[in-house]
Amino acid sequence: MRQCFSIGLFALLVLSLPGCGGFRDTKPQLPGNLDTLCMPDYASGFEMYRYDSSTLLRIVNPWQGADSVSQWVFLSRDDEKPPKGFAGETIDVPVRRIVCMSSSYVAFLEALGADSTICAISGTGYIWSDKVRNRIAGGEIAEAGFDNSLNFEKLVALKPDVVFLYGLTGKNAVTDKLHELGLKTVYIGDYVENNPLGRAEWITVFGEFTGRRELARTLFDSISNEYNRAKALVSGVEKRPEVMLNAPWQDSWFVPGDRSYMVRLLEDAGGNYACRGVDSDQSRPISTETAFVAASQSDFWLSPGTATSLAELNAMNPRFGSIPPVRNGNVYNNNARTTPEGGSDFWESGSAYPDRTLKDLIHILHPELLPDRTSTISGICNSPLYKSYPSSFACAL
Repeated sequence: MRQCFSIGLFALLVLSLPGCGGFRDTKPQLPGNLDTLCMPDYASGFEMYRYDSSTLLRIVNPWQGADSVSQWVFLSRDDEKPPKGFAGETIDVPVRRIVCMSSSYVAFLEALGADSTICAISGTGYIWSDKVRNRIAGGEIAEAGFDNSLNFEKLVALKPDVVFLYGLTGKNAVTDKLHELGLKTVYIGDYVENNPLGRAEWITVFGEFTGRRELARTLFDSISNEYNRAKALVSGVEKRPEVMLNAPWQDSWFVPGDRSYMVRLLEDAGGNYACRGVDSDQSRPISTETAFVAASQSDFWLSPGTATSLAELNAMNPRFGSIPPVRNGNVYNNNARTTPEGGSDFWESGSAYPDRTLKDLIHILHPELLPDRTSTISGICNSPLYKSYPSSFACAL
């Protein structure tokens, strides 16, 4: 269970660099006692503390490569004021209007029944959720724009309570501009989490912002229990199949490091990663020849890029036709639910519900353990180029 206990006499000094929304490289301090509201079991990117009736949220290293970076946010209830000297963001909760810069944030809010708070999304065409797409089509949710092409005028006019940012390289000119315009921003670092349950546990952060604390905890407890029960199914398997990931791009084949999100999912599903050997959570390029050797020794091939058929794979490289996963029809792609613009529900609701994705992978790698696998996260892929398969993760090519 999540650690939710009191740690009295916890001193915090909350100082921040001017105009940086509560960022500082050293651990802040505050006079007085704080109680731990919730220390996550699986996530490493946030902590929450109780301050009277309000919440102090600490976001930790919310982008890849961040080192000793924190953002502090005071979530004020009942007009409570932040502690003296606090220079981070102060946001009244529950929030009513939210800008989402990532599709996974949409999934978390929808899971909590709080999707009505979304007033703008970056990349509306990439959203899979029918419910949210209907609101987009009806003009209830605006397009926020992308990265350096954000529609600042639109965002100001929408008067959001908070903009949930997605950080690739950290604080930049866009962040500074949003602060100049008086918009409150919070970095959400779910994508940095390598543990699938760590990524899902960010739903508890969204629960604090939306006034749905208990619901968020109940949902996450259910998700984590289902995930761990599914993981336990493969604990005694005699053979763990070798699995190749991804596809070539130009002259390289980018493969994830051993501590990455996808490798963790794969191994929890009872598979062996064919390119294991680098203790990292970052992707790295290997030569196509090295990758071909690994693929030739694999039983399955997952996420082969944009390919939608074996014919497309063979067109990319005729040698693919000779490797065992292709010969035996064991190639699966995580595109069972995609939008015309290229958005994928695998990275949307799949982030919020990793238990469903894990079960799909177990069904692929060990069908005898889950012979009747069905999923609510994704439907059957009906393309005639695919072998229909009731999976959220994939359809077989």
